[in-house]
Amino acid sequence: MSPMTDGSIRTRPVGEVVADDYRRGAVFKQFGIDFCCGGGRTVEEACARKGVDIEALERALESSDLPRGEDRMPDPRTWDPGFLADYIVQVHHSYCREALPVLRAFSRKVAQVHGAHTPELISVDEAVQALSEEMTAHMASEENEVFPAIKSGEGASAALEQMEAEHEAAGELMAEIRRDTADFTPPPEACATWRAMYAKLEEFEGDLHRHVHLENNVLFPAVRGG
Repeated sequence: MSPMTDGSIRTRPVGEVVADDYRRGAVFKQFGIDFCCGGGRTVEEACARKGVDIEALERALESSDLPRGEDRMPDPRTWDPGFLADYIVQVHHSYCREALPVLRAFSRKVAQVHGAHTPELISVDEAVQALSEEMTAHMASEENEVFPAIKSGEGASAALEQMEAEHEAAGELMAEIRRDTADFTPPPEACATWRAMYAKLEEFEGDLHRHVHLENNVLFPAVRGG
């Protein structure tokens, strides 16, 4: 359904709007609106918070509503919660475990070589190391405790708030990294490793947004029964 046809887009949570069609996530990202950790805010609230022209956002959302086809991932809201938990582990946790060691190595090397004249790179390295620790512990908790409880039908509702708080912490670290890298834009003097780090960080951010969206806006509401 087009966001303009139901007449309620402004009062719906951002995360719910993206859950309808994940391609809308790119639109919110374009306008600087967080649809993952900030997905509980209504579109209207999110626009006011970021100073976004809501009518411009609505037009952009409408143009993103293309017919369903092979370019779309199946709607994860139709999946069994246990299956979705397995999907998150196999796709997003596996990606994190591949990407984080690369990012740690890149950020440490770039900070050591270039940090003296570009101190932001030291901050980036500190944030990357903290993000790696945060995500590693978070994934272990999900795989060893939260997701098994979901799959067994126990619900694990008591743990979901902690998982969401950890998502928020990871999102804040990622936002710091984006700020300190000027939106992942390497300067003209950047070496190959510096450029590769920025490209990998941007790739990681995209996966993290999808990862957190599937948990905060799809899996956890299903477990809570809403």
